[in-house]
Amino acid sequence: MNPMLEGHEKVVLAALMNGHPELVIEADDFSSPPNVEIFQSIRACIRRGVPPTLLSVQDDLIRRGKLAEIGGVGALNELITLPTDSDNVAFAHSEVLDASRAKRASRIAKNLQSGTIGIEQAAKQLTKLTERPERNAKPLIEFRSPLELQNYTPPPGLVLIGECHVVKGSVFVIGGAPGVGKSRAAVALAVAGATGENWFGLTTHRKFRTMIVQTENGEFRLAREFAELSCDALENFVRVCPPPPFGLCFRREGFRQQLAAAIADFAPDVVIIDPWNAAAREQDSREYLDTFDAFKSVLPLGDHAPALGIVAHTRKPRSDERANGRGLLNLLAGSYVLGSVPRSVFVMQAASDDTTDHRIVWTCAKNNDGELGARSAWERCSGLFEPVHDFDWKLFDSRDSDRRQTVSEADIAEVFADGPLTKSEAAKRLQENTGASKATAYRALDLNGRFRKHLRLEKGLWMWT
Repeated sequence: MNPMLEGHEKVVLAALMNGHPELVIEADDFSSPPNVEIFQSIRACIRRGVPPTLLSVQDDLIRRGKLAEIGGVGALNELITLPTDSDNVAFAHSEVLDASRAKRASRIAKNLQSGTIGIEQAAKQLTKLTERPERNAKPLIEFRSPLELQNYTPPPGLVLIGECHVVKGSVFVIGGAPGVGKSRAAVALAVAGATGENWFGLTTHRKFRTMIVQTENGEFRLAREFAELSCDALENFVRVCPPPPFGLCFRREGFRQQLAAAIADFAPDVVIIDPWNAAAREQDSREYLDTFDAFKSVLPLGDHAPALGIVAHTRKPRSDERANGRGLLNLLAGSYVLGSVPRSVFVMQAASDDTTDHRIVWTCAKNNDGELGARSAWERCSGLFEPVHDFDWKLFDSRDSDRRQTVSEADIAEVFADGPLTKSEAAKRLQENTGASKATAYRALDLNGRFRKHLRLEKGLWMWT
């Protein structure tokens, strides 16, 4: 057999195992007998409603006694390493179909020469052969009537968490300040998928698999975190990568291929990227949109598409900015795209500025397909989170609003009534006298700020004139 054609056939098989349902192909289109057997197993998996992953295809080949015939596990492992980007797949698919047409045309010619079929029948078969589409008839855009929409039945198991808070095929965000526990919240979601337990009070509708692609925690840190969890229950449901040596380099085709192969092999229902800024380094909308496209290029399509979770940083709220409820959506750092693309957004906040306080506040700031739900308080412990039932919401809501955000000229003059001070001493007194925040006090003492006409710096000391 032509080695080049065999390679094209393998790319088509790899594409079918990597979620390319738009390909139209039949067993008779393959020239290599081993490739025919692999295709038969892929088709058998799809008919049973099972994603055609490395493991499911291998199981079907074993069941039919064909694994050794196709070259063993090594032949399947080779498939998942092949490039399945759109251009490569389209070219390989076209080459396979061209070879198939030539093979079928030759068969028609032989039947005509042998008298098995007549000229008219041969002409009809050749016409049908040339009219055969390379892709299925499904259009790129379709419309539904109101009754069709009303009677739509979603695939089973589509909603994973809450009231459409986490849904297969949709994007969700976990946002929060650095160090607040976002990565732990992602692990908590994976644990909920493995055990069926609720996630931050939201119902887990079925067990599901989670794959976490992360760049911040090395294996030493991961080992410490998972030592606190019941890993036997998680073994078949969770996968976490150590930081890739070159980061999330989606611009490298090899990285995309390897990640796509790992996803196709494990067949997760949720894929989480932690953190977002490891992939989208620039803060403009074009970079963000391109990054979303890069993520989606490695994910299966259609009913096999997993939910895509994004772990993102929030910025510090401005003094005049509302920082609770839906308003938290505006705190996501970077482009507006990060808040507009996802269907749901969760934001974590530290319960206080106390470094020994392990409590957090969890809020759903956006849910396009359901209710937001009430915010809740949790404490980081035992590797995950435990609910806080006696949380002081009044204190939490007032901790910033009760602090003064401005100081007057008289306030600063009073601070320097006894003479020059260092900047830190002056800021401390200003906070004590007025109740202003530390940031507000230091802004008031800025030599280029609004009190610059009265503030002077001499020999390292601030003076008021």
